[in-house]
Amino acid sequence: MNKFSLAMKRFGGFLKRNAFYFLIILCIASIATVIALAVTRNSANNAEQELNVSGDEHPAPTPIDETQTGGQETHDPDPTPEPVANKLTFIAPCNGEIIRDYSDTTLVWSSTLKQYSTHLGIDYTSEDGNVFASADGAVKEVGTNALDGNYIVLTHGDGYVTKYMSLETLPALKAGTQVKQGELIGKMSTSQGTESLDGNHLHFEMYKNSELINPTEVFLQDEK
Repeated sequence: MNKFSLAMKRFGGFLKRNAFYFLIILCIASIATVIALAVTRNSANNAEQELNVSGDEHPAPTPIDETQTGGQETHDPDPTPEPVANKLTFIAPCNGEIIRDYSDTTLVWSSTLKQYSTHLGIDYTSEDGNVFASADGAVKEVGTNALDGNYIVLTHGDGYVTKYMSLETLPALKAGTQVKQGELIGKMSTSQGTESLDGNHLHFEMYKNSELINPTEVFLQDEK
């Protein structure tokens, strides 16, 4: 018997004597393989789920419930409209009567100056002598001089300016003060040097873009 045959015979005898142990080892190896495959499969599934969650950058939009919107698109309410500015209006600056009208073409007689001249304003007189702001505005100037007497100038926007002359006293209002239409701003007197002989009255002038105009063309009404 050669050496190879002898070695195989001895190996065969070893297997016969230890076959039981080999079967146990084989079973353990098979179980370990099954467990390893299961663990590997679970890990792969978990990794795939995490990838799907983290990679979903654009989730599907939530469908609109047409039963709540009536099947129509909803729109934002209209924006709040811009407030409409109040229209500028003028009223007569006193509760009285006109004693000398506006005249830029016909010459009128001046008892004080003893001559004929144009009259680029309206002269008013009244029993109470009260003088009111003809429109909402702001005080532009308050002053006194020999020709105009005590006076106050108001600005009203849109290029309109009103001037109130022959006042009894210098108004206490300061430049920039806001006044309301119909607000009392003074009393009539004879302080206007060019019309001092006409008795207590108000000489009222109106300007549009620095040009004298006839106030009756823009008055809203004849009385305050």
